[in-house]
Amino acid sequence: MTNPKTFWQTTFVFTFLANLAILVWSAMRWAEIGVILYRSVWGIALLLYLGVLAGCVFLFFWMKTGDSRVEKLVSWLELTPLSNIFWRGLGWGLFAGILLLIPWLKFTLRVGEVVKGSTQDPVLTTILFYWMTWWLVLLASAALKVALKASWQGGFAAALVILGVAYEIFIRFRAVSDYPFSLGWSETSRYFYASLYFSEWLYGERFPLSTLHPTRYFLQSLAYLIPSWGLTEHRFWQFLLWIVLTAAVAVSLAWRALTSPLPAGEGRRDEGWLFAGWFFLYLLLVGVYYHLTPLIFIPLLFVSPKHPWRSLVAVIFASLWAGVSRVNWFPMPAMIAVAIYLLEVRYSSIRCSSNRVSNIASRILHYLKWPFVWTIFGLLAALAAQAAYIPLSGNADNPEMFASSFTSDLLWYRLWPNPLFPLGIVPAILIVSGPFLFVLIAATLQWKCLHPIRWLGLWGMILVLFGGSLVVSAKIGGGGDLHNMDTYAVLLGVVAAYFIGGKVASEDTTDFRPPHSWPVAAVALVIPLLFLIPSLAPLVQYNKPWAQNQLQQLKTLVESTNGPVLFTTERHLVTFGKINAAMIPKYERVTLMEAAMSNNRPMLEAFYADLRSHRFALIVSGKENLFVKEDEPFAEENNVWNARISPYILCYYEPIALFESDYSRFEVFAPRAEPGVCP
Repeated sequence: MTNPKTFWQTTFVFTFLANLAILVWSAMRWAEIGVILYRSVWGIALLLYLGVLAGCVFLFFWMKTGDSRVEKLVSWLELTPLSNIFWRGLGWGLFAGILLLIPWLKFTLRVGEVVKGSTQDPVLTTILFYWMTWWLVLLASAALKVALKASWQGGFAAALVILGVAYEIFIRFRAVSDYPFSLGWSETSRYFYASLYFSEWLYGERFPLSTLHPTRYFLQSLAYLIPSWGLTEHRFWQFLLWIVLTAAVAVSLAWRALTSPLPAGEGRRDEGWLFAGWFFLYLLLVGVYYHLTPLIFIPLLFVSPKHPWRSLVAVIFASLWAGVSRVNWFPMPAMIAVAIYLLEVRYSSIRCSSNRVSNIASRILHYLKWPFVWTIFGLLAALAAQAAYIPLSGNADNPEMFASSFTSDLLWYRLWPNPLFPLGIVPAILIVSGPFLFVLIAATLQWKCLHPIRWLGLWGMILVLFGGSLVVSAKIGGGGDLHNMDTYAVLLGVVAAYFIGGKVASEDTTDFRPPHSWPVAAVALVIPLLFLIPSLAPLVQYNKPWAQNQLQQLKTLVESTNGPVLFTTERHLVTFGKINAAMIPKYERVTLMEAAMSNNRPMLEAFYADLRSHRFALIVSGKENLFVKEDEPFAEENNVWNARISPYILCYYEPIALFESDYSRFEVFAPRAEPGVCP
């Protein structure tokens, strides 16, 4: 394990940087609101921040000296006397208290909120909260060091991973609510698309399946096998899909890359679990959707260079799933399999008779034979699956929707800091994947350990996926988070994990040394919490009587109407039987938005014709307007909707009722006697 001095020096650097950021942030706010420090309690905070900065600088350089007192201090800080059952139990109790205290403080202080009637400054309260959180994290590390009888590095890693996993699960669980309407713009749309797999049973007729993310909705549809389940239970099922399938990938990679069949590997079991926990956070931080996880864990579990035919079957099976998942994931099962091959098979292991391998080119071809086979058959399987799904799903008359991503606008500015994503795609993904990049670059410096063809294959795939992911992220409708960088992040993680675990087969004449650096590991451990703690929020709370009243009013209005009612939004109310109405499968808002962004003329013209003919007695839709936004989050998406959807609804229909609840706002539209202002 790393020298304890390295841990403490790294901790002093982190604490210095954290306090420096807090000091600069505080000073800017003090100047903004005109705080007179020598008359204010914030003057004490200033002295405290400066004292911590000075202490960190002194202790960092003192640790580098040969002073005998340094060794005594480091030895004392090992807390060896606190190893009995009492102190270990106390350590667990203290850690559990800190785990609960951090969110409690955030909720109680209402961090980041402007509280009406309060004298506290929201910005300074936020600053103070994050300063306290850093010290609580260090205290939690000490608690687990004692509880687990671990090193300081082990205690720090365990504390941050457990805190991160607990907070990630809590944040995901927030969506499990009995709130009757949609919790977000398209939150309940997912349950409608999932229901299409059982449309004959639920609606009495067969509807076309979704053109977007079919495998996601297939997994969600399994909850419909329990007929008594309603919206709350379906939300819980989706929560389980996020947690369980993401954990399956994390455990599979840890098992593959960080465990050893040799007795000496047993001591690394704890490191394997810590890595699995951290990789779980990494996947969810990037935003790897749960329906894509089989494309990762199937190759990890079943691909083996020693069993190429079994590997081919695994690649084909995973690629069939990819073909009905996302187009940019079509090559991923094969690419993961190829990466495993390049990492585990030495180029120098290729031994052929001279009449078969007469030159370098033919030897390379022989080495790459199975990667080539896996890639070709994987891509063919993905393309075949998509081609088969289009007619089988009932969408043969609407094939354009399967290629909408190729005709949508590209918004390159979203790769950099912008109103939608303040960090920007490029800076954010470099931060999140930075530790893995460091590992791979450090490994590449030992380039002689692997044949150049192996390095070329690994780096080539990663760079291609990085470039392709940037293009997908720039597409209108994206760029608000990192989920379109998922293919790059996953393959980079798989490759780096092999180097971290020392599972890379080096060439015969070299001795590969896995790149280990505690400062880099510490940075990696901190990154998830930097994103998770700001996202902590209380469980969903809402005015139940008001929401029920709104639901009852909507139910009465819809059920008393003669004629078909189109729900572009909130159609889960029909799915789960809250409103008795015939389901019209077309024109759900997610599909409409995709058609608007890609300018899918056949679908849009059909929609306009139905509006013009007053096909629908009522339309339940979001609050429609014609406002054009500039320099705001999702401005382009708003504008394309307000150019290609809203004007046509408002032309032929007029709002007759507005429904507003805690997390939802939508209107009911009725046909106009005479067309209004039309495009």
